[in-house]
Amino acid sequence: MQVQEMIIERFRESVPKTKSVIQHLADVLEISYDAAYRRIQGKAKLEIEESMKLAKAGQFSLDHIMTAQQDLTALGTATDTINSINSLEKYFKDMETNLKAAGKDDVEWIYSAKDIPVFHHFNDSMLGRFKIYVWLHLLDDTMEGKRFADFHLPLSIKEQIKINKSLFEQFKRVEIWNDTTISSSLQQIHFYHEAGYIDHDTAKVLCDDLRELLKNAAADLLQESYNIYYHELLLMSNNAVVRKKGIPVAGFVTMTMLGYIRFSGSNILNRMNDFLITRYDNLLQ
Repeated sequence: MQVQEMIIERFRESVPKTKSVIQHLADVLEISYDAAYRRIQGKAKLEIEESMKLAKAGQFSLDHIMTAQQDLTALGTATDTINSINSLEKYFKDMETNLKAAGKDDVEWIYSAKDIPVFHHFNDSMLGRFKIYVWLHLLDDTMEGKRFADFHLPLSIKEQIKINKSLFEQFKRVEIWNDTTISSSLQQIHFYHEAGYIDHDTAKVLCDDLRELLKNAAADLLQESYNIYYHELLLMSNNAVVRKKGIPVAGFVTMTMLGYIRFSGSNILNRMNDFLITRYDNLLQ
């Protein structure tokens, strides 16, 4: 696929179904309908300035497109460092921005779940608060020695994660789980109980919350937009690929517990997509 085709395709993905792609391109570039049509068909070349306008309007990176066909080069965007409650709140806010940018029509997330995906914990349960406590306990030096009973979430974060959960739930989601997906949460509960950060009664409530989470996930499987598949041997990674109309548009590679590197339009993305899709297809056989 030529660079101009890739730019047009990425721009096309950003256009709402209710709008004409040709007319929207004409409006963005301030050119005639016929001139826009000729650019879409490849009969007229996009100028550099025009490409920049389309990238800005469609919220995609020209750098990523320019390196998409290179085998050894991949430009990725890393999340900011999370080392405090404030930086965690910014992380959740940035998550909202990225989820909205993905749109909601024909968007599919394929997730290799080493741990239960974070959005399952975006609620008012004690387990949800415990997960955030664990993340900060490992990332924020000021949390050292702080017991779970003394940890409270700001209202702003509670509201933010509810927004993020509602955005996640509008997508089609495919999650690939194995035994470690669930056992990792049990191991965290066990560790913090043994270390004295949570008492016996709290550990029991957390286990009950985990059981309730799994029941809710099982109930959600009745929806056509959500599927969980079990793979006994696959080593999970918490990596994910986002596909729009069947085309991979973003890949997320785990960097730290919450941090990741986001790839779009690169050979790395295509390799991630091929890997996860192959595993997914094998599970359906």
